[in-house]
Amino acid sequence: MTPPTVQVRVAFALTALSALAGYAVLWPALAPAGWAGSDYLRARSGPSWPHLMGTDHLGYDVSVRVAEALQVSLAVAVATAVGAAVIGLLVGATAAACGGRVDAALMRATDAVAAVPHLLATIVVVAMFRGSLTAIVIALTLTHWTTLARVVRAETQTVMASGYIAASRTAGASRAQLVRHHIVPAVAPQAGIAIVMMVPHAIWHESTLSFLGIGLAPEQASLGTLIDSASAGLLEGQWWALAAPSAVLVAATAALAALRPAGTRLARRRLGDRALPASRRAGEGLQVRDLTVDIHTAAGPVRALDGATLRVASGKIVAVTGPSGAGKSTLAHALAGLLPAAATLTGHMDSGPVGYMPQNPASAFTPTRHLRSQLAEIIDAHSAPTTVDQLCHQAGLPPHLIDRFPHELSGGQLQRAAFAAALASGPRVLIVDEPTSGLNPERAADVMHLLRAVADSQAMAVLLITHDLTALAATGVADRVVELHDGRLSDESAAGPRAACPDDEGCPAPAAAVAEPMAAVVRA
Repeated sequence: MTPPTVQVRVAFALTALSALAGYAVLWPALAPAGWAGSDYLRARSGPSWPHLMGTDHLGYDVSVRVAEALQVSLAVAVATAVGAAVIGLLVGATAAACGGRVDAALMRATDAVAAVPHLLATIVVVAMFRGSLTAIVIALTLTHWTTLARVVRAETQTVMASGYIAASRTAGASRAQLVRHHIVPAVAPQAGIAIVMMVPHAIWHESTLSFLGIGLAPEQASLGTLIDSASAGLLEGQWWALAAPSAVLVAATAALAALRPAGTRLARRRLGDRALPASRRAGEGLQVRDLTVDIHTAAGPVRALDGATLRVASGKIVAVTGPSGAGKSTLAHALAGLLPAAATLTGHMDSGPVGYMPQNPASAFTPTRHLRSQLAEIIDAHSAPTTVDQLCHQAGLPPHLIDRFPHELSGGQLQRAAFAAALASGPRVLIVDEPTSGLNPERAADVMHLLRAVADSQAMAVLLITHDLTALAATGVADRVVELHDGRLSDESAAGPRAACPDDEGCPAPAAAVAEPMAAVVRA
């Protein structure tokens, strides 16, 4: 799912790269005879017909010389990027797969290489083999693999800890099969991205080395040597010999950099009246009118939400039910401002600060850090008037568990930790996506009652996305239940006695909020 602007950028970059590659490969062969050689009678000629880029101080045609230099620079850059990617993949995957002392040793070696500035380490190696193209490639390769190794190691560890890997092992899959069918497909995109990003980096490093006089010999064409040799003539007004290789260097770098993947940019969009002050809006709960979400795909736009209208008052819980694929998570992401860049969002929304609890509680945390530091980071970022221990108390999580890593907690404990993270920013609106997923009935009921307690004690508006009709009916925590089907919300309907109660205090506890049959749910 690629946004149109990214498609245009990539298409432009590929066109520019194709033109540069064609120029580098074809022009030296197609240029008139004699242009590739030195002719002192035409030396230092400015751009004119037929030498549109002029000639240098030795009488070489600049256009041919730049094309030959671009061949060398691109070859060095691509060889360096591929070599560094191979090393990074091997080191990262080996460290993650073996673990223990092997992992520690490889990561310390990676840290040691990364601690030395790339250019300084490359200069030391190249200086011993001055003028050697092979030495330049080896030096650049040995100093550019560390970042990819760390990324591959983290990605491999994530894959190895996944449930489908455990299921594959239980089914009798060998290590080789796991690597071939699961690990390689997961890390291969990282290698592709690394190659694309390292090529422009390597071009500049090679050009820098040649410009400093410790890369290729002056008589060898590369963008760096051409810039170095042309700099002396700049004071004599021979700007063209410097401008041409510099322009090609910048164009090649920009085109390659434009191929980078678009980051998963999260659209933090607020719809409706932004002029309302926060103090006035804080007590208004959540109000949504005519919310429409279109997801752009290769086959065209897909309407995920169609004119959704919803109101959740402060201290109330509204449950959204519906079949899988109806758009419930899309609704949650839209209200939390977490839609991808490829989504188009229209409509009107008024709310106070929003907290979000994802469907997969593990996705709320970084696996390599203790939970306490992550919750503290959220509190500090929002200057929330709470502490980590207070959040643990609200979420019903024993405080000693918050000093562990996410993978050290059970599913129910991690669910409560994610609930604490959602409260850490001090929200007035809480959006909860499938909070009882994977929990037994007793734990599911505990989570439902926890939501009810937060809504009552903090006058918080809670939007509950759920499939768990059993827990919803057994606990009776919802004030209203609406159904989402094919992107359309039903009209809101009372789920029990709470709905008839005004927003002030003194409301009686509801009876069963959802009964069989689901008469309280108004279907479109």
